Amino acid sequence: MSAKSTPGSADADAKVAAEAERIGAMAPQALEKATLSGKKNGFEAKKVAKVNVEAGRDMKADKAECQPLASLAGGFTHIAAVGVEHRTLEPTEAKNATVGSMWLASHSEKNAKKVMTDLRTAVKKCPDGFKTLGLSYRPVEQLKDPGLGDDAVGYRITSVVGKQKVPMTYTVVRKDGVIAAFYGVNMLTPKKAAIPEAVIEGQLKQLG
Repeated sequence: MSAKSTPGSADADAKVAAEAERIGAMAPQALEKATLSGKKNGFEAKKVAKVNVEAGRDMKADKAECQPLASLAGGFTHIAAVGVEHRTLEPTEAKNATVGSMWLASHSEKNAKKVMTDLRTAVKKCPDGFKTLGLSYRPVEQLKDPGLGDDAVGYRITSVVGKQKVPMTYTVVRKDGVIAAFYGVNMLTPKKAAIPEAVIEGQLKQLG
């Protein structure tokens, strides 16, 4: 038990690990070890404190069919995962203007497949975008599916805050029961905002 652990948190961790084993999902501790960290393939991955991501957990879309997109915008999958790991992604080369984030969500393989099916449906049904927490995301543009992992979806959504428009390019990949979501922003060249495949493939390789 770490210095920061308490008996209660240890019990909770044990229950989560047991649930992960029951449904055949990757346990949270294993997921953490399998998530990118440090500098690799032109980006530095840095762990995000849990308190900084929890605000996005309950992002609700104003249209139910758009919920998978709203959940991913908040940093989570619309189906609850047994474990989630978040990282920021910062370029290590000064000439690279793409910044972004990534997160891994551990599911049973059945639920992971449903996450991808629902996401693909949402991209098709929500071209005009959605609103959540007072923020607007529009439009939603379907991109060519990347040939990565066991299944992958690519799309671009634009966050509208006041008069500021921020196009975000998402690449969401499934490998077995793990959903790996990557999003990039490039204000200079929005169409080049996707996180490079080399970074994504490096993460998939680390998953084993």
